[in-house]
Amino acid sequence: MTPYEIVSIAIATLAFALSLYSAINTYYEKHIKTRVYLRWTYELGQQLNICLLVSNMSSRPSTITNIYFTNEDETVESSWFPVKLISQTRFNNDKVFVFSDCTPLNIPPRSSKTFVISFQNLRSTNIISDKMRFKFKIDNAQNIMEFHPKVVLDSEQINFALENRLYN
Repeated sequence: MTPYEIVSIAIATLAFALSLYSAINTYYEKHIKTRVYLRWTYELGQQLNICLLVSNMSSRPSTITNIYFTNEDETVESSWFPVKLISQTRFNNDKVFVFSDCTPLNIPPRSSKTFVISFQNLRSTNIISDKMRFKFKIDNAQNIMEFHPKVVLDSEQINFALENRLYN
């Protein structure tokens, strides 16, 4: 074999290896699952408010179309409309409001977003327990997730959390 043939075979082998690596990496990046984390919970009567951190490190956008809270004897879907959580008067007497998010929730590729979700008209009180079960429909796939609420806010802390959301 001539030196030119050896070089051309080496270049072709290297090109094949790089294209194979690229194909495997692209397939892997497209199929990374969306992850959901529970940041905080707050209960007010028969309403449960939660803050979710949704992380989508895939190369495709992701959508959460339904969220259900499953309690011992009931399953409640998240609010279909934005729920007013806090209102405040600013310096020039303008009223500003913070609303909850409602489904569908869209998460762009390679990003994370936080959402405040509200569940209304729950039959039972003392909803927040050691294990909270939620059912998500993420990209047309049902996912059941259990969370241990690490942060349960009181009325003063929820005002601070929502004011932070108001100004950001």
